[in-house]
Amino acid sequence: MISRVGIIGAGSMGTALAQRISSRAEEVILYGRKQEVVNSINDERCNPDYFPGLLLNPNIRARLIAGNHGLEDCQAVLIAVPSSEVRSIVHAISHDLANKVIITVSKGLEYPSLKTMSEIIFEESNNPNIVCISGPNFADEIAYGHIAGATIGAADPSLSTMLSDLFGGFILDFSDDLRAVELCGVLKNVYAIGAGMWDSVYGNYNEHYTFLNMCYKEMCRFLREISSDREIFTKFCCFGDFNLTANVDKSRNRTLGLMVGKNIIKTPYLEPGVTFEGSKSVEGIIELGARHGIDMPIATLISDVLNGRSSIRNTVETLIRGPPRRTSRRVVRAG
Repeated sequence: MISRVGIIGAGSMGTALAQRISSRAEEVILYGRKQEVVNSINDERCNPDYFPGLLLNPNIRARLIAGNHGLEDCQAVLIAVPSSEVRSIVHAISHDLANKVIITVSKGLEYPSLKTMSEIIFEESNNPNIVCISGPNFADEIAYGHIAGATIGAADPSLSTMLSDLFGGFILDFSDDLRAVELCGVLKNVYAIGAGMWDSVYGNYNEHYTFLNMCYKEMCRFLREISSDREIFTKFCCFGDFNLTANVDKSRNRTLGLMVGKNIIKTPYLEPGVTFEGSKSVEGIIELGARHGIDMPIATLISDVLNGRSSIRNTVETLIRGPPRRTSRRVVRAG
């Protein structure tokens, strides 16, 4: 059993994973920003901001991120903060990350660098022992112990035994293409926005699943070009997470698409204070696709709508029927 795990981020996913892995570690330390949340976890075994009705296991303790005391004694450190904050937080604690196994659950693509979270973490920490875990999971269901599947992306196979033990509460599959696993998490958020947009206008089951299939085809075309893992399409991080995020209204990115489609949120969508990872990653995915010569009409559709360049109906008409063809006028000459 691993002795101590540190989790950076006492939000919904950080707290849920602390509860889930606490039976497989001697001690789990949650690092949060708010003193009142830290006090509540330590004194009442409860995170009132996210799971007020959940009694956390007694070997879960909390500390302020600003202090990061005890991080140097952790065997593994899990990063569970919004993607926009990963670089600054890892930079601040980089001196405590040497020789640790760093696990990221943050999903996103830095723009304009187009770096994944593991690439940012390595750049800031110079620690190559980085893995990610990704799958079709909502934090509340993890926290309450429901069955969950996940893919562990790890370039170093020697870490698999430790990771299998720590995350043994999940049904696991593995990939040695860490970057591809992370990009699955970015892609599914992008296409979940598109699914929400589509469903705000086209409500029949045939229409929904036709579009879902089109999204998955585009996602697979992208992964086929960039991934060395030929089985990535069947894994929890890809097929499972895409289906969960695109189909279930608890998904924040699907909800964003629905709200844009129903004009509840106005475009162009420029809301820096709300964590919708997919909306920040659309441009990066399109640019990555262009670098690899991948045609991505659905991602482009999503970008056009989010940026106010087109309506959903107009972009969908173009997607289904193709751009309007220029008809040539036949000239009849007198003989």
